[in-house]
Amino acid sequence: MQRPERFVRPAAVMLAVVAGLGCVLLGVTSVLAPAPPVAANNQARPAAPPAALLIPDLGLELNHVVALGVTPGGRREQPGTTRGVGWFADGPAPGAPGVAVLSAHSAFGYSPGAFAFLGRLKPGATITVRDAKGQEIRFTVRKTAVFPADEPDSTLVASEGPGPELRLITSDGTYDSTGLSDTRVAVYATPA
Repeated sequence: MQRPERFVRPAAVMLAVVAGLGCVLLGVTSVLAPAPPVAANNQARPAAPPAALLIPDLGLELNHVVALGVTPGGRREQPGTTRGVGWFADGPAPGAPGVAVLSAHSAFGYSPGAFAFLGRLKPGATITVRDAKGQEIRFTVRKTAVFPADEPDSTLVASEGPGPELRLITSDGTYDSTGLSDTRVAVYATPA
Protein backbone atom coordinates (compact mmCIF):
# COMPACT_ATOMS: atom_id res chain seq x y z
CA MET A 1 0.00 0.00 0.00
CA GLN A 2 2.90 2.31 0.18
CA ARG A 3 3.28 2.28 -3.52
CA PRO A 4 0.03 4.16 -4.39
CA GLU A 5 0.83 6.72 -1.70
CA ARG A 6 4.04 7.67 -3.50
CA PHE A 7 2.10 8.45 -6.68
CA VAL A 8 -0.82 10.20 -5.00
CA ARG A 9 1.25 12.84 -3.24
CA PRO A 10 3.26 13.91 -6.31
CA ALA A 11 0.08 13.90 -8.40
CA ALA A 12 -1.70 16.09 -5.84
CA VAL A 13 1.26 18.46 -5.72
CA MET A 14 1.39 18.58 -9.51
CA LEU A 15 -2.37 19.29 -9.70
CA ALA A 16 -2.03 22.10 -7.12
CA VAL A 17 0.86 23.63 -9.08
CA VAL A 18 -1.07 23.47 -12.36
CA ALA A 19 -4.17 24.97 -10.70
CA GLY A 20 -2.07 27.71 -9.12
CA LEU A 21 -0.39 28.48 -12.43
CA GLY A 22 -3.80 28.59 -14.10
CA CYS A 23 -5.05 31.12 -11.55
CA VAL A 24 -1.90 33.18 -11.94
CA LEU A 25 -2.21 33.09 -15.72
CA LEU A 26 -5.88 34.04 -15.57
CA GLY A 27 -5.05 36.86 -13.18
CA VAL A 28 -2.29 38.10 -15.46
CA THR A 29 -4.61 37.89 -18.45
CA SER A 30 -7.24 40.03 -16.75
CA VAL A 31 -4.61 42.53 -15.64
CA LEU A 32 -3.23 42.78 -19.18
CA ALA A 33 -6.65 43.01 -20.81
CA PRO A 34 -7.66 46.60 -21.58
CA ALA A 35 -10.07 48.07 -19.07
CA PRO A 36 -13.36 49.36 -20.42
CA PRO A 37 -13.24 53.10 -21.09
CA VAL A 38 -14.31 55.26 -18.20
CA ALA A 39 -16.39 58.25 -19.21
CA ALA A 40 -15.00 61.49 -17.88
CA ASN A 41 -17.36 64.03 -16.39
CA ASN A 42 -19.70 65.39 -19.08
CA GLN A 43 -18.38 62.93 -21.69
CA ALA A 44 -21.59 60.96 -21.98
CA ARG A 45 -24.96 61.49 -20.42
CA PRO A 46 -28.18 59.77 -21.27
CA ALA A 47 -30.31 62.29 -23.11
CA ALA A 48 -33.88 62.57 -24.29
CA PRO A 49 -34.97 64.61 -27.32
CA PRO A 50 -34.68 68.38 -26.79
CA ALA A 51 -37.86 70.25 -25.91
CA ALA A 52 -36.71 73.81 -25.12
CA LEU A 53 -33.73 76.10 -25.76
CA LEU A 54 -32.64 79.00 -23.55
CA ILE A 55 -29.89 81.49 -24.47
CA PRO A 56 -29.86 84.25 -21.82
CA ASP A 57 -27.28 86.41 -23.65
CA LEU A 58 -29.71 86.72 -26.59
CA GLY A 59 -32.86 86.94 -24.44
CA LEU A 60 -34.00 83.82 -26.27
CA GLU A 61 -36.34 81.24 -24.74
CA LEU A 62 -37.90 78.82 -27.18
CA ASN A 63 -40.21 76.29 -25.54
CA HIS A 64 -40.79 74.05 -28.51
CA VAL A 65 -38.19 72.13 -30.53
CA VAL A 66 -39.29 70.08 -33.54
CA ALA A 67 -37.54 66.99 -34.89
CA LEU A 68 -36.10 67.56 -38.36
CA GLY A 69 -35.32 64.92 -40.95
CA VAL A 70 -34.33 64.86 -44.61
CA THR A 71 -36.70 65.59 -47.51
CA PRO A 72 -37.26 63.03 -50.29
CA GLY A 73 -35.00 65.24 -52.44
CA GLY A 74 -32.17 64.78 -49.96
CA ARG A 75 -32.25 68.27 -48.42
CA ARG A 76 -32.26 68.81 -44.68
CA GLU A 77 -35.69 69.87 -43.35
CA GLN A 78 -35.93 73.34 -41.82
CA PRO A 79 -38.24 74.72 -39.12
CA GLY A 80 -41.50 75.95 -40.65
CA THR A 81 -41.96 79.15 -38.63
CA THR A 82 -40.11 82.36 -37.80
CA ARG A 83 -39.44 81.40 -34.19
CA GLY A 84 -39.14 77.68 -34.87
CA VAL A 85 -36.09 75.71 -33.82
CA GLY A 86 -35.44 72.18 -35.00
CA TRP A 87 -33.22 69.32 -33.91
CA PHE A 88 -31.44 67.10 -36.46
CA ALA A 89 -33.14 63.97 -35.12
CA ASP A 90 -30.93 61.59 -37.10
CA GLY A 91 -28.04 62.64 -34.85
CA PRO A 92 -27.53 62.51 -31.08
CA ALA A 93 -29.64 64.38 -28.57
CA PRO A 94 -27.92 67.23 -26.71
CA GLY A 95 -25.68 65.78 -23.99
CA ALA A 96 -25.12 62.45 -25.74
CA PRO A 97 -21.75 61.69 -27.39
CA GLY A 98 -21.35 63.29 -30.81
CA VAL A 99 -22.58 66.55 -32.29
CA ALA A 100 -26.18 67.44 -31.44
CA VAL A 101 -27.50 70.04 -33.90
CA LEU A 102 -30.22 72.63 -33.42
CA SER A 103 -31.16 74.76 -36.43
CA ALA A 104 -33.34 77.84 -36.85
CA HIS A 105 -33.82 80.65 -39.36
CA SER A 106 -31.85 83.87 -39.26
CA ALA A 107 -34.72 85.39 -41.24
CA PHE A 108 -38.10 84.09 -42.35
CA GLY A 109 -39.76 86.04 -45.10
CA TYR A 110 -39.26 89.65 -44.01
CA SER A 111 -39.09 88.90 -40.29
CA PRO A 112 -36.04 88.12 -38.15
CA GLY A 113 -35.88 84.44 -37.29
CA ALA A 114 -35.20 82.72 -33.96
CA PHE A 115 -31.44 82.71 -34.68
CA ALA A 116 -31.30 86.24 -36.17
CA PHE A 117 -28.70 87.31 -33.58
CA LEU A 118 -26.85 84.00 -33.20
CA GLY A 119 -23.64 85.59 -34.48
CA ARG A 120 -23.54 87.82 -31.38
CA LEU A 121 -22.84 84.92 -29.01
CA LYS A 122 -19.39 85.12 -27.47
CA PRO A 123 -17.19 82.40 -25.95
CA GLY A 124 -18.27 81.69 -22.39
CA ALA A 125 -21.98 82.34 -23.01
CA THR A 126 -24.38 79.77 -21.58
CA ILE A 127 -26.85 77.73 -23.59
CA THR A 128 -29.38 75.55 -21.79
CA VAL A 129 -31.29 72.73 -23.45
CA ARG A 130 -34.25 71.26 -21.58
CA ASP A 131 -35.02 67.74 -22.73
CA ALA A 132 -38.37 66.00 -23.05
CA LYS A 133 -37.95 64.54 -19.52
CA GLY A 134 -37.55 68.03 -18.03
CA GLN A 135 -33.81 67.71 -17.35
CA GLU A 136 -31.62 70.68 -18.23
CA ILE A 137 -28.21 70.34 -19.85
CA ARG A 138 -25.98 73.40 -19.83
CA PHE A 139 -23.43 74.15 -22.51
CA THR A 140 -20.73 76.79 -22.77
CA VAL A 141 -20.02 78.52 -26.08
CA ARG A 142 -16.47 77.89 -27.31
CA LYS A 143 -16.65 79.90 -30.52
CA THR A 144 -18.93 81.38 -33.14
CA ALA A 145 -18.09 81.07 -36.83
CA VAL A 146 -19.52 82.66 -39.98
CA PHE A 147 -19.75 80.77 -43.28
CA PRO A 148 -20.88 81.64 -46.83
CA ALA A 149 -24.64 81.31 -47.43
CA ASP A 150 -24.21 78.16 -49.52
CA GLU A 151 -21.98 76.35 -46.99
CA PRO A 152 -23.29 72.77 -46.58
CA ASP A 153 -24.55 71.54 -43.22
CA SER A 154 -21.81 68.90 -43.19
CA THR A 155 -19.17 71.61 -42.75
CA LEU A 156 -21.07 73.45 -40.03
CA VAL A 157 -21.73 70.31 -37.97
CA ALA A 158 -18.40 68.45 -38.29
CA SER A 159 -17.19 67.05 -34.96
CA GLU A 160 -14.27 68.73 -33.22
CA GLY A 161 -13.72 66.26 -30.39
CA PRO A 162 -14.67 62.94 -28.83
CA GLY A 163 -17.22 64.14 -26.27
CA PRO A 164 -20.68 65.63 -26.50
CA GLU A 165 -20.94 68.81 -28.54
CA LEU A 166 -23.82 71.16 -29.25
CA ARG A 167 -23.96 73.05 -32.53
CA LEU A 168 -26.46 75.82 -33.20
CA ILE A 169 -26.68 76.72 -36.89
CA THR A 170 -28.71 79.10 -38.99
CA SER A 171 -30.77 77.39 -41.67
CA ASP A 172 -29.52 76.83 -45.21
CA GLY A 173 -31.85 79.36 -46.82
CA THR A 174 -34.60 76.93 -47.83
CA TYR A 175 -37.19 79.29 -46.36
CA ASP A 176 -35.07 82.36 -45.71
CA SER A 177 -35.56 85.49 -47.80
CA THR A 178 -32.52 85.83 -50.05
CA GLY A 179 -32.13 89.53 -49.30
CA LEU A 180 -31.90 89.21 -45.51
CA SER A 181 -29.05 86.77 -44.95
CA ASP A 182 -25.93 86.27 -47.02
CA THR A 183 -24.06 84.18 -44.44
CA ARG A 184 -24.61 81.21 -42.18
CA VAL A 185 -23.62 81.16 -38.52
CA ALA A 186 -22.53 78.19 -36.41
CA VAL A 187 -22.09 78.28 -32.63
CA TYR A 188 -19.84 75.59 -31.12
CA ALA A 189 -20.56 74.62 -27.50
CA THR A 190 -19.55 71.88 -25.07
CA PRO A 191 -21.11 70.73 -21.76
CA ALA A 192 -20.58 73.23 -18.95
